[in-house]
Amino acid sequence: MSMVAREPIEGFMVELASGAIFEVKGLIHPPGRVVAYPRYLPDPKGDRVRQGSDVRYRKLASWKERLALLAGPLRRYLVRDPVLGDVLCEPPLAEAKAIFSPVDGLEDLRRSGDAPGVGLLALEMAEEVRARANLAWREIGISGSVLVGLARESSDIDLVFYGKKACSEAYRALKAMREEGLTRPCGPRELRAIYLARSADTPYDMEAFFSREPSKVLQGTFKSVFYSVRLIPAVRQEPYGLVRFRNLGTAVVRASVSDASESIFTPCRYGLEYVELLSGVREPEALVSFRLRFCEHASEGELIEARGKLEEALWPDGRREIRLVVGGRPGDYFTPSRAPGP
Repeated sequence: MSMVAREPIEGFMVELASGAIFEVKGLIHPPGRVVAYPRYLPDPKGDRVRQGSDVRYRKLASWKERLALLAGPLRRYLVRDPVLGDVLCEPPLAEAKAIFSPVDGLEDLRRSGDAPGVGLLALEMAEEVRARANLAWREIGISGSVLVGLARESSDIDLVFYGKKACSEAYRALKAMREEGLTRPCGPRELRAIYLARSADTPYDMEAFFSREPSKVLQGTFKSVFYSVRLIPAVRQEPYGLVRFRNLGTAVVRASVSDASESIFTPCRYGLEYVELLSGVREPEALVSFRLRFCEHASEGELIEARGKLEEALWPDGRREIRLVVGGRPGDYFTPSRAPGP
């Protein structure tokens, strides 16, 4: 039995009665609903065919495309969440036709014996990491198109690991695999494609992108197929309402990274110091992101500039933290700063 709860968290996917497939974001979800955003939509002209059927789908590639849908046909799923402090996409679980668990999805692949091409490679990579890190299969999952039966020949490997200890061990294994050449950084051609795709939502410093992306071990190629790995430091939902969040608007900051020890996780977190507030109402103490693209993105002592949502987190014991949440809106960015140090 999987140790990951059946309640959906980061890495899970939810299919609604309409056939639309949403990807779940984060660890905090309101009762009866799930914070999730549309990823695949039924479309007679779509370029993906559901495994075991003739139903066609199209993939929503950018945040702008998703937000356009949420401003129109899917508007009813937008909720002003009183705990999370923002307007979020929260489809009701009562409308869910299926909930896809990454751990169960990988187990199904293992049992099927006839996984499609990218599924077979995902299994092979998962087994390599599992053996090196001495993990249980219940700590590993598959997400993305393979999980919901929409993989194509050109699809990526999208692995997920659950639990802080398992994630730390998996990361060490991935580093060793990179050092030994079992995985490789993306080459110039792949990097250019990634840069063009991500730039639709995220402004990048081109020079910084091409110089630092190859060093990230959470993404790269395995046997010439692109892979990405999310390390989720929990195995179940966090209690809804235990921590409350207050939206303080948008901020732009320059700062030095004081702590990058949680930069490998989703959500990733960077402690900040020597903060210069370029716009906004408060100086953040930390930068947080739920986007894999910002994992492994900066080192301790590095100067960065970032734009995102400023929020205040409030705990029951009175503790508070001001943080910058990057990547939830088009135009957010997180890049090395060219400003002089403190």
